Amino acid sequence: MPKKPQSQSFRDLVASMPPSDDWYGAGVPSPAGLDEFTDDEGQQWHKVRSRLQPRLAKRLMTTADVVIVGEGAGSRFRHVSKAERSEVWGEVGTRLHASVGPSYEACEFVSASGLSMLYLEESC
Repeated sequence: MPKKPQSQSFRDLVASMPPSDDWYGAGVPSPAGLDEFTDDEGQQWHKVRSRLQPRLAKRLMTTADVVIVGEGAGSRFRHVSKAERSEVWGEVGTRLHASVGPSYEACEFVSASGLSMLYLEESC
């Protein structure tokens, strides 16, 4: 009886793939849709709340330790400095949960070390 050819395991297949420089994008869930994610600086975040109302999002814009705008549905992270926050709020504040694009969704995340983050994800 002939031997059945051995197929490559899924783990071996994934291990043989070259690394990707842009690990976000098509087929990768956006951070707003995840309970946990690691940002481009290696910090791991756990979601506390999503679909924040504008008043709470505006308060977090000034009080959060970190503010990140996920541009292109979270495919690129734009870190917002404290000096830029007012200007960025002017861009996105009126677009939270908008019915036409671009719209933004606001989520609150925390790190294991206790840092708070406002994550604003852009969608078109």
